Amino acid sequence: MPYISETVHPNMRASLITLPGFMIASGQLLTWTLGYFIPWRMIAYLMAILPILLTLLIMLLPETPYWLIEKNKIEEARKSLQFFRGSQYDESEELNEIKKKHESKQKENTGKSWSFVVRRIFSMAFLKPFLCVGILHLNSTWGGFTQIQIFMLDILERSGSTIDPKMGPIVIGVTRLIFAGYLSSNS
Repeated sequence: MPYISETVHPNMRASLITLPGFMIASGQLLTWTLGYFIPWRMIAYLMAILPILLTLLIMLLPETPYWLIEKNKIEEARKSLQFFRGSQYDESEELNEIKKKHESKQKENTGKSWSFVVRRIFSMAFLKPFLCVGILHLNSTWGGFTQIQIFMLDILERSGSTIDPKMGPIVIGVTRLIFAGYLSSNS
């Protein structure tokens, strides 16, 4: 996520932030669909290919302009922006904006003590968003969705359901993908 937020043009960030959720739903659906046809060990081998490939490919990408500016590598930051925006893009305005953000961040962090950090963490400006995300995470975790996913085949087999136990995950995967796509398209 930080790589997306530091490399994508500000006008597109909100749309791309929803992409990981959509990709997780797609990956689960693919895995469950393959599980209907082939043994789990073969799926494990197949599903290892993409992360290995992506790990190798990400090494070819430049560092983010934000990180490069923090390290005072302005020319490399310019080249990084050119890479992400295209050779015809005039990156000077965006580069100056990143520099200004970095400078204001440095001024803001100058001379701050541990007591300031503790006060900031317990301020409502930090706590409200943190608690919202925390409550959503706890709700998701304690709601049992992950456990139902893990034991879905056993649940369907033992409950006497008329749904084919191997088809249940695919139905849930399609439903989840539809909702993830809907949420992605409305952001």
